[in-house]
Amino acid sequence: MIRFLFLIPLAVLMASPVLAAAAEHVVLISIDGFAAYHLYNDQLELPNIRKLINEGVWASSSETVFPSVTHPSHTTILTGVDPRTHGVLSNGLVNRETGESFHPTNKSRTEVVKVATLFDAAKKAGLTTASFFWPETKDDPSVDYNVPEVFNKEKKADIHSVKPAFLEELRAAGVPIDYYFRWYGSERNTAGDVILTEAAAHVLKKHKPGLLAIHLVSTDAAQHDHGPSHYLSKAALTNADHCVGLLRQAAVEAGIADKTVFIVGADHGFHSVFFAANIDPVFRRAGLSDKVNLNGGGWTVAVELTGRFEPNADMASLRKAFAELQRIGLVRRVITPDEMHSVGLTRYEESVYARGHYLLVPDIDTYLVVDPRSDSTERRQMEKPSHSHGYLPQHPRMYPSFVIGGAGVKRGVTIGHTRNMDIAPTIAELLGLKMTGVMGSVIRDALE
Repeated sequence: MIRFLFLIPLAVLMASPVLAAAAEHVVLISIDGFAAYHLYNDQLELPNIRKLINEGVWASSSETVFPSVTHPSHTTILTGVDPRTHGVLSNGLVNRETGESFHPTNKSRTEVVKVATLFDAAKKAGLTTASFFWPETKDDPSVDYNVPEVFNKEKKADIHSVKPAFLEELRAAGVPIDYYFRWYGSERNTAGDVILTEAAAHVLKKHKPGLLAIHLVSTDAAQHDHGPSHYLSKAALTNADHCVGLLRQAAVEAGIADKTVFIVGADHGFHSVFFAANIDPVFRRAGLSDKVNLNGGGWTVAVELTGRFEPNADMASLRKAFAELQRIGLVRRVITPDEMHSVGLTRYEESVYARGHYLLVPDIDTYLVVDPRSDSTERRQMEKPSHSHGYLPQHPRMYPSFVIGGAGVKRGVTIGHTRNMDIAPTIAELLGLKMTGVMGSVIRDALE
């Protein structure tokens, strides 16, 4: 009798899976440029997201990657690793050896993403998957229903990247998907987000995918054009909130609401810059004009050492130029070769896509320019402000939002700082998926 009692828990233990899923479906919604500070604005109409907050978990802040731009961040969200590891280093890449310039999202996912993604883990576990305008998903073999973010020569969303059979399915269901591609990048961008959401809602109701990801983009365009506080930017954010409501309603109509987790996040925040300063004169005065290339501008200038640079003779001059830029207040931080890995990037010699050996970063209110025609380093007001992102991810203006609610998630809880790197392992935990090599952590404070 005693022996029998000991066998019962042993049998139960042996029958238990290694990973126990807390949910059967995850809907991952990225609202491009949805800064953490937007959620602190009570005047911003976000009824559906605020309802999800009340029913789930809100992170007081979150952290993206460097550079804090769309494609590196979205790839980190799906992989749980930094750009150096997954390979998507920027929105646009230039091979310094061949001269090839390309947008990484226009190449197949397996060409540009060097590690496994959440979609890979989901497919391996036998789940149905769906993706709607998520970056770096072209020809993704692990996505069953896919409207990938791919651009044509006119920089419009490319309808030819979608499988014809899937387009016909959406049309037959009454989703005006053709208008999404027609209106992308126009003043009707917000309506396009609704159409994309209707496509995702159709798939959610008909196919009930285990993992669905959607990227809403009009919020980024509006903030770039007008600034994050402009009424049109607020309208775009409210429109994105409406899309969140459509997807939550679709889960109800599909009969899977009680088994579904909704995550609302973003790739980066936003900030408006009104001033710029020229750094070229400092390098000219140091005698480095033909020994370094100053690549880029704005919040990051890459300093590339040319073949004429002689370390023994020129390093002292380079350090003096860096010190001068910091002394006069134009550069806040010099990222050295030894620090590249710590900010999630490759060293120059490790990648043909690295633009320099050093990176110069100003304060967030100033852009750096490289103008060999001027001898002035005076900080001047720009003719037109720049509303943008890309700054160091530790700055609060770059913090993205993070909200999660549903099956296996706590209710009515506010937690502290999270990271986009933590989203993939958290979703894997909820769905009982196995992901190896991730750098992020499960956000356990959010889970039951």
